[in-house]
Amino acid sequence: MPFVPKTPNRKEIDEKGLNACTSVGDICYYYYREMVDRWNIEPRWTTAHNIYREVKYSSIDGRVTSDENVACELAWQVFFQLHVMPYEFKKRDENGDIV
Repeated sequence: MPFVPKTPNRKEIDEKGLNACTSVGDICYYYYREMVDRWNIEPRWTTAHNIYREVKYSSIDGRVTSDENVACELAWQVFFQLHVMPYEFKKRDENGDIV
């Protein structure tokens, strides 16, 4: 879960990245925070696409461990539900549904 307690550890993760993570929840927080930060700069479908592409392909070349990969995937799922889908509902209301 990305919503780990607001402890000094969050600040340390923000400063030091994955090296400061001590649990899979911390890892999920780290990835979720990165996704939200990028989304806040440019909330659009292309941003979601680019983030998801990185989520899907980051483990192929061995850059992340299995725990990091799973935590990143779970962070994506929470991010998609809380940020991307509300955006999509707004766009559907603005542009019309596909029927």
